[in-house]
Amino acid sequence: MFFLQKLFSFKKKRVESPDDAPLLEFLRSILGYYPSNVEVFKEAFTHRSAQKKDDNGNSINFERLEFLGDALLGASAATHLYYQAPDQQEGYLTKMRSKIVSRKQLNAISKQLGLLTHLEPKNNHANLGEDVNGDLLEALVGAIYVDKDIQAVESFIKSKIIDPHADLDRLEHTITSHKSLILEWSQKTRNTLRFNTFEEQNAEDLQVFVSVIRLNDKVIAKGRGTSKKKAEESASKRAYYMLQKKMDNI
Repeated sequence: MFFLQKLFSFKKKRVESPDDAPLLEFLRSILGYYPSNVEVFKEAFTHRSAQKKDDNGNSINFERLEFLGDALLGASAATHLYYQAPDQQEGYLTKMRSKIVSRKQLNAISKQLGLLTHLEPKNNHANLGEDVNGDLLEALVGAIYVDKDIQAVESFIKSKIIDPHADLDRLEHTITSHKSLILEWSQKTRNTLRFNTFEEQNAEDLQVFVSVIRLNDKVIAKGRGTSKKKAEESASKRAYYMLQKKMDNI
């Protein structure tokens, strides 16, 4: 970890531009400090549909930072649970970690912070799907780490995610995977549940998947998403509300 901190600190650079002022002020309002490396935060707020590239032709978008932020969020949530639930075993800890960093929760926190308003390109946000909000939050966490250090990341996660949203009593009653719920119900009741998930053809440079759920060969729900997993969860949520009364009776 020390080596990575030294490596990233070596890469830090300050970029002064009037165009950066709105983003810098926004970041200061949610981070509590002005970033040193403006470019990494601009990357964190760039969707691949912007089709930005560096001088070497490499794509510039938030996906690499999203990958990094996802790992940092998971580690921070695991650390919190280890100390806050000393009597619980691995199964419980894993389940609660999934709930703390669930896509639904990250989407909601990202909306509260207003991250989407700074996403490039500025138009067509509605076409990107709900989960782009959580993707942005993960990318922001990754950018904080690259710009500063692990202490800054932990401080941000604690103040914006752990303290306000990681109440274990509440999380125990929160649904994180509708797909798991309906699959478990179908197995218990010996119903046949099938997912047909495929990529949707569209004119834009975006991957969009469609998932169709069949219960005993009858279509009961459809969902869309930017990945197969997201499309299936979207369809499963619709199926869950349709089947809820039946599921509550078993």
